[in-house]
Amino acid sequence: MQPVLVLAMAIGASLLPAAAHAGELDLNLGLQATTTEWPADHGGGTSLDLGYWISEHFGLKYIGKAHYATVDERVMTYLSLNAAAQHDIGSVRLVGTLGLVHQHEETRTALMEAPFSAALGIGDNIRHRAGARTGVSLAVPVFTYDRGEGYLAFDLDATMFTEDTRGPRWMTSGGISFGCTFDFARKATVAQ
Repeated sequence: MQPVLVLAMAIGASLLPAAAHAGELDLNLGLQATTTEWPADHGGGTSLDLGYWISEHFGLKYIGKAHYATVDERVMTYLSLNAAAQHDIGSVRLVGTLGLVHQHEETRTALMEAPFSAALGIGDNIRHRAGARTGVSLAVPVFTYDRGEGYLAFDLDATMFTEDTRGPRWMTSGGISFGCTFDFARKATVAQ
C-alpha cells in the first residue's frame, strides 16, 4: 500500500503549480426558476454556490438548491460537486461548471410529517437520485473592495439524471444571484 501512496503523492506534487497560489473564495446566493421533463412540472427556489478558485482560471464548486416543483407538490434538495473554469471578457466573468449531482425529492406532505428526518435526508419517502450537470454563469461586477468584488450573476444549468423511475429524467434552471469574492492573495489596505 505504501508504494501506491508514494506514487500518488509524487504525481500530485508534479501537477501542482511551481508558485503557490493563495486562492480565491467565491460565494453567491440566488433565486431560480426550474422546469423538468414532466409536462407542467415547473417551480423554483433558492440556490447556494460556494467556490474556491485554485488558479486564475480553474476551481471547485459546491452548488446546492432547495426547490419546489408542482408535480406531486414535491421539494427537491440538490447537492452537487463541480469542476469550474472561468474567463474574463472585459469586466464580465464567464464561468462554466461540470459536476455530479445527488438529489432528494419528497412530497410536501412527507416533509411535513417528518421534518427532522427529511432535513437529515433519511426520511421514509425520500427519492434519492443521482446525475450529472453542467452550467454557465455570467457575473457582472457591482462593486469592488480591498480583497475582492461583489457581483450580480445570471445563471443557467441543466441536469441529467441516471434514471427516470423516481422522477423526471432531466431538469433545467435559470436565475439570478448575488455574490462576493475574497482573494486570499490580495492585501487589505489600511486607511491612514
